[in-house]
Amino acid sequence: MNLGVTMLTNNKFISTLKYKFMNFPIKYKIITIFMFFLVIYFFTTTILYKQILNQEKEKQLNVSSSQSIHLMKSNIESNIENINNISKLIISNNDVRAYLNNEDNALNYRRSIQQIFSQLFVTFPFIDSIYLYRFNGTYVSVSKSVTFCINDDIYSSNWYNDVINLKGRYLININAGGNLVPNTGKNNVSMIRVVYDFDKLVPIGILIINITEDFFSPIIEETKQKYNTSFILLDDNENPIIIGNKKDPIISSLKEEYKHGIIETIDGVEYYVLSSSLDDYNWKLVSYTPIETINQNINPFNSFLILLISVTVIVYLIASLFTAHYVTQPISKLITAMQGVKKGHFKPVTILTGQDEIGELKDTYNLMIEEIEKMIIKEVSTEKQKRKLALSILNEQIKPHFLYNTLDSISYLALSHNNKEVYDAIHALGQFYKESLNKGNAMTTFEAEITMIKNYLTLQKLRYHTLINDTYQLEEETLKIPILKNTLQPLVENCIYHGIKPSGEPGNINISSRLENNRLYIYIEDDGLGMTKETLLSLQTDSIDDNIKSFGLRGTIARLRIHYGVDDIYEVKSERFKGTQIILKLPVQEVTYESKSS
Repeated sequence: MNLGVTMLTNNKFISTLKYKFMNFPIKYKIITIFMFFLVIYFFTTTILYKQILNQEKEKQLNVSSSQSIHLMKSNIESNIENINNISKLIISNNDVRAYLNNEDNALNYRRSIQQIFSQLFVTFPFIDSIYLYRFNGTYVSVSKSVTFCINDDIYSSNWYNDVINLKGRYLININAGGNLVPNTGKNNVSMIRVVYDFDKLVPIGILIINITEDFFSPIIEETKQKYNTSFILLDDNENPIIIGNKKDPIISSLKEEYKHGIIETIDGVEYYVLSSSLDDYNWKLVSYTPIETINQNINPFNSFLILLISVTVIVYLIASLFTAHYVTQPISKLITAMQGVKKGHFKPVTILTGQDEIGELKDTYNLMIEEIEKMIIKEVSTEKQKRKLALSILNEQIKPHFLYNTLDSISYLALSHNNKEVYDAIHALGQFYKESLNKGNAMTTFEAEITMIKNYLTLQKLRYHTLINDTYQLEEETLKIPILKNTLQPLVENCIYHGIKPSGEPGNINISSRLENNRLYIYIEDDGLGMTKETLLSLQTDSIDDNIKSFGLRGTIARLRIHYGVDDIYEVKSERFKGTQIILKLPVQEVTYESKSS
């Protein structure tokens, strides 16, 4: 059952991928296909390269390790041969032979032999100690460092029979088979051989020359510098005789594969390990070559191959992009032209196409654009006429509304027989309309609009006297901004007739302005009666016409929305008995208009 669920999941995943791929643009489909084969090429090349590189590494490591082991073995054998020559020199000495043959006067030769041995230490500093045994158990020894003799009975030594059987040839082992213990903490390589009487050809003694393991250090160092290879020399029991560097890895046991060379990870580091036997001494020589050594040699080749692959990838990508561009360029241009329709750009496609499906699609699209453009021109013309008529009607509604209220104020003054005030009122009214007309322009500056408000409030103060007080907090940068004329007067009028006058107490009207984010914010605030929560809530609905009885605010908001073409044009804040604040948020427009004449 799990297998069936897995297969169903895989099929669903494949189907999802196929669906997404089918929805790709043609350009990306082409690039995706190219990239798919590029990935296959890259992985195949990488796998093959790694196989070839590993084979080449092992080949070079094997050659390098074999050469280093051969050099090491040659040096060891050469130096051991030098020690053999030294042993021959000792054996041929008359005093040595006299000491071994003459048991009665042996003491007479001890001092002479010790002097000979001491001179050898000076000439051959790698000699640590020399022991010359007689078969009766006595011996002469000289040691550079203190060397302890564990067993004076050479007959019981584990190497005795082997040395006798060699009949004068030397035997190599470590620390004289355990009979001698150097106090240096380092192993001594012991060369042991039987001394024969030249005349009688019978054994007369045994010579042991001990060489410190430091004797091999120059050999190891020379080989390491040449091949960057470390060595361990093991005896027949696989115990270390010499370790090239104390930091080098120690193997737990020799493997059969080491004879042919393998890559082994020791202490977290990769080495190429190769072993070889020194049959004459039953020794084994093991070489360790860090893999990073060969990596340094192969790095230039790696760099070249990476460069080659990178160039191939780049060429492959350029080829895919060129193919995708060449195939999809006509389609892309057609799509771009169609996307321009979303932004209101109705332009025909002028790309060069053949008499194929793309060419037919282009011609059909251009015909469609031509028809749509005609319809839009007609619709725009009709909409402009509607907007112009709406603005005209709204503007004409404002003028008689204001004039009616102003004449009502002048009538009150006339009835009061205040001729001077009537004259001032009529003069102020004339100045107000002079500013309001503005040579027939629909736009004026914010500064001119404020002047109109001041004239308007002058008229209202003649009627209501101290009932109204006005203040202004206007930022200098807002004064020259163009706004729709007759914007503020209906709102100030609302402050008087719907805020201050119903409260029955004197009130304040404050007008302030600021410029922020390319919008002119105008605040008209009174401290009159204010609105109930229900009335204020009704202002937040979409249709102001159905919710506000005040014609001034309703008409002004309608005019502003039509003119600026935005709905977010105002905000009302109010609290019962604490006044009302109307905030206008007018987009700043670059408008050219004629200034009023004096």
